Amino acid sequence: MATKEAYREKFQAQLNEWDARLDVLNARVRKAKADARIGFENEVGALRRQRADAHKMFVEMGERGENAWDDIRVGADKAWAEMNKAIDKVAARFK
Repeated sequence: MATKEAYREKFQAQLNEWDARLDVLNARVRKAKADARIGFENEVGALRRQRADAHKMFVEMGERGENAWDDIRVGADKAWAEMNKAIDKVAARFK
């Protein structure tokens, strides 16, 4: 099992990757036609909120003691998977 600090480093790297992917999606949204843009802006906005929630979880992990952080890690793993799936779904619409 990964140590708390190693997991947090991995999670921070994932947050950074999501930021980069969301920036790419935002650039594509700006290029989209006006009709499609509204829907995409809403979807990307929802992804940004979901990413912010993941960041809150990341911060909370840092505040937890070694014994308690496993509890939040289960939720973090689930949020991680859901965020990747959501970004992939929106990104696929731009290909």
